[in-house]
Amino acid sequence: MPVPPNAEPKPFFWISLEGEPQRATPVFHEAFRGWTGRLDIEIEVYSDYLYVGSGQIDLVRLPDGREQARYSFTRRSGKLVIPATSIKGAVRSVFEAITNSCVSQRGRRERVRSTSHIACGLVRKGQEQQKPLCPACRVFGTTGYRGRMHFIDAEPVGEVRTTTIKISDLWPPRRTRGRKFYETKAFQKQDLRPQRNTRFLEVAPKGSKFRTTLRFENLSVPELGALMRALGLAPQAEDASRVIYAFPLKLGGAKPRCLGSVYFRPKQVRIVASPQQSWVQGLLQPSGQGQLVSTLATWLQDTALVDLQAWEIFRKHAQPRMDEACPREVY
Repeated sequence: MPVPPNAEPKPFFWISLEGEPQRATPVFHEAFRGWTGRLDIEIEVYSDYLYVGSGQIDLVRLPDGREQARYSFTRRSGKLVIPATSIKGAVRSVFEAITNSCVSQRGRRERVRSTSHIACGLVRKGQEQQKPLCPACRVFGTTGYRGRMHFIDAEPVGEVRTTTIKISDLWPPRRTRGRKFYETKAFQKQDLRPQRNTRFLEVAPKGSKFRTTLRFENLSVPELGALMRALGLAPQAEDASRVIYAFPLKLGGAKPRCLGSVYFRPKQVRIVASPQQSWVQGLLQPSGQGQLVSTLATWLQDTALVDLQAWEIFRKHAQPRMDEACPREVY
């Protein structure tokens, strides 16, 4: 289908599939070998809005007094929440791209053109079969293998008041050229009059904050370094002992409308076990408290698992461009 000459530019970019994933035998869970602990994180909404859908529809009263159906934000026991699975999926997609891992998720009609990047398969522990996995599957898990990092559901920090917006409908992509990611641009508001090919969403506004925790088990320093970069962190160019926020991640739904850009801001790290500290010592006296920046900086300096070319491409295109408007037409 030809693209109309006046069509708004689409807000996404591609990371191509090149080379071959660094597959290796996964680390199992019967003993502490690497770094184990937790990282407390604050998620701050940077884009105009964040929408994490619950799959349910409720009624909202519009300014003119009429009621309108809208897609509601996820709640648990009546409180707004970002499910851990949504957070994990968003972080994993970036991790896969910057470590040249397999393509674990794809649309029903999408085909992975690179045979070397087909999703890793079943793992069976035993002498007969220990199938090698790509970096993402070794850290996040796959069929038959529990991952070694987990988030908890993110709850609001203080009061988060939602609002209602209207967007035009979206359609699945027709073509694929690798890994697809969405840019951070300014949302174009629409009036709240009901129209065909539009929908209403309940969203959290810019500046809203949520709190979550990342728990990790038996990770190596290269895995932690790649994981921290997948959270949008990077060492400062002038001083590698300092850490900066390199880019926001995209979380939730309506990403083609430039919703869902968030910054992951680490607040505290606690190490229970490491190659230098047994888990018994760690339980009695966790380390890392008060050493957040130095610990993160140490991990970030290890790029053994990072595809630096993909990292630089991702970092360049994921930079916010709020002076540019996101398209609002149906596409």
